[in-house]
Amino acid sequence: MSPANSPPSPEETPRRHLHVRLANEHASIFDHVTEYLQEAGKAPDWYWRTAGRLEGDEDAENLEELLFSAFEAGASLAHDHPEELRFDWVTDEECERQRQAEEKGSQRDDARKERTSLSHYA
Repeated sequence: MSPANSPPSPEETPRRHLHVRLANEHASIFDHVTEYLQEAGKAPDWYWRTAGRLEGDEDAENLEELLFSAFEAGASLAHDHPEELRFDWVTDEECERQRQAEEKGSQRDDARKERTSLSHYA
């Protein structure tokens, strides 16, 4: 194998991390989590009220339950509806470009709306 065809060394390969996104940009992750909670026999109202009050909350037990439920919802969605998800391996630079793009224009408004939509549950 010639040096030009050799695979890059680990030092030359940029580190990547996983972004999991909904395949349909008009879909709502909140709807998917709520559907999972209902199917799992959990209380979506309690979940969303608790999530809405988390800012500054010191209640570790509630935070742990919220994180586990969100993780379970994601695993359930990936298992039962993989077509609903898009998996992207990105570099830190790509991640930063995506974040900046989301903060501009209509994407910024949508992202802000999603972040603040929990406030009515608090």
